[in-house]
Amino acid sequence: MRDRERDRVRERQGEGKMKDLSDTLREAQKRPLGKPLLKLEVQAYGHPQWQPSVVWGGGLFNWTKLYGGTEPQFWHDSCISGAGTLHRVRMQGTTIYYSRVASPGAGSNFAYWTNMGTVPSSPQGRVAIGAQGDNVIMVAMDASYLYRRESSNDGVNWGGWTSFTNTRPCERGVAIAFKSGGDCAIVHASDVNDPLSLYIQRRTSGGWSTGMGQRAGDFAVQALAMYFDGDYNIVALVTEGSYVTVQRMVYGQGYRVAANTWATDAKMGLARARLDIRGQVQRREFEQQYRGGAGARRTPTYWEVNQAVLEMLAGESPDMVGPSLCKPASYPALLCLTRSGTPWVFRLQPGADFFDSQWTKADTIPTYARYGMSLCCDGSYLWATQANEVWRAGIPSSWTPPAAGSGAGGKFTIPMGRVLRLEERQRETGSALTVELDNSTGYFNSPGCGSLAYLKRGSRLNLYLGYRTPEGEEYQEVSRYFIDSWAYRRGPGRAVFRIEAVDAWALLERYQFDQPVEWNIGSDQYHAHGLIALVLQAVGGSLSYKSRSTLATSLYPRLTVRAGETAAQVLRRLLDMLPDRLRFLGLDATMVYPQPSDQVDYEYFLD
Repeated sequence: MRDRERDRVRERQGEGKMKDLSDTLREAQKRPLGKPLLKLEVQAYGHPQWQPSVVWGGGLFNWTKLYGGTEPQFWHDSCISGAGTLHRVRMQGTTIYYSRVASPGAGSNFAYWTNMGTVPSSPQGRVAIGAQGDNVIMVAMDASYLYRRESSNDGVNWGGWTSFTNTRPCERGVAIAFKSGGDCAIVHASDVNDPLSLYIQRRTSGGWSTGMGQRAGDFAVQALAMYFDGDYNIVALVTEGSYVTVQRMVYGQGYRVAANTWATDAKMGLARARLDIRGQVQRREFEQQYRGGAGARRTPTYWEVNQAVLEMLAGESPDMVGPSLCKPASYPALLCLTRSGTPWVFRLQPGADFFDSQWTKADTIPTYARYGMSLCCDGSYLWATQANEVWRAGIPSSWTPPAAGSGAGGKFTIPMGRVLRLEERQRETGSALTVELDNSTGYFNSPGCGSLAYLKRGSRLNLYLGYRTPEGEEYQEVSRYFIDSWAYRRGPGRAVFRIEAVDAWALLERYQFDQPVEWNIGSDQYHAHGLIALVLQAVGGSLSYKSRSTLATSLYPRLTVRAGETAAQVLRRLLDMLPDRLRFLGLDATMVYPQPSDQVDYEYFLD
């Protein structure tokens, strides 16, 4: 009946009792002439809801475009406040426009803008916006000074434009970042009077600093981005000779750099954007004679250089614009830089601080962004915006398994007399069951109907082995499978209904992650045992243990899952890290930790 397939029930020291045999059943199977019994149940089973379609993205983030409008691309910025509101600000000529979208998502109106007036601003003026809780601040400029406008109720109402005392404007770049308690800082650069200096304005205990907060330097800033994480962490695009480079700057608050001091700048390892400004300037003949030199050329002004850069953005030559920084909770910081109109998102290496400048390329955003993309985040999503677009991507660590499903339901037993053949092919990572049933009377002609209502694809087959004992017919459940397909076979005097069934590993092979997932990237959230349990939930499985290694609960693997990867692939990767093994009964997995000292106490074969 079983094609000499060996079915075994085993007890091991250290594993605990994998199956519990009654004393009478144990004795019955030892009798030399005992005739074994077989019972096969078909049981309805509600599996987890089917996963959404796999998004085949080549990068770490799967970006979805939620809005594309007709607004002209120009300087812009965005942030997410404590209530989850998306705030956007953009320049159009000398006018500043503001967008507020509470609970942003698919179907939100991102096209509505409020005219925030002029500062008055200049056509080259930059803007920035930042938030903490319900406190939102936007920053702009006129030809001489830096200005701010504040809201204390999540952008519903705004105060008027207020100029900073004795400051420079921000046409070379501006960024704002909050620290705890409402303190914040604004870093900005200007071409007015001193184009080689950097300026910082700070709000401490509700009061703003006065004066320029000047930091003298020997660089020409093109753009700025900043976030707070122990210190004020700044990325600057800097003109260096004929090229634009990316510089790491830190204004210390006592974490990696002493409070209120500047760290030594460092180039970031993102490779140079080989923008030959000198050649572009000369080609465009930005000329002005020195006072005493009839044919001499002078060093071009910032505006001349900037114009050369902007004109190149529309062509095919390499260029770089941006940047934007974002620090999600429990996830490494992200940096967006745009090259040749394509936004690139870089991720800080897990476990590294901003000060270490250890960045890796994570992804691109499939759009053209002449003035770069602004990054911001809430608890579940990363947002990338420009004046005329809003994009969203799930933060990889936010994946949750599908709903569990209803599980086991009603059942019926297939009479033993109808079972012609049963073959069980067992492997540690994938087993299968073939059952051939007598259909000479047409009993199995209508699966899923009437008395066979539970006989459906996905239903569970429960296999029992047993004997007649003094207590009657006794059975031990030895395995559980799930119906995958069936077929009819006919021959002379023979009609067979054949069922093919698979185990949990086959279901895990068929589950594909529909989005990228990362675990333990920002913090040690799941140990290996916890990750295995989470992966099993993808198909409605559960995890317990009879024994487990210390490594199973002390190892916190940093695991990246690509869209399209199967749950079985991920599970095998996790098990390869551990000495532990899994034993399945249907979707119920038990972890065991095999030891060389384990001894087989009892083993039961049926041939």
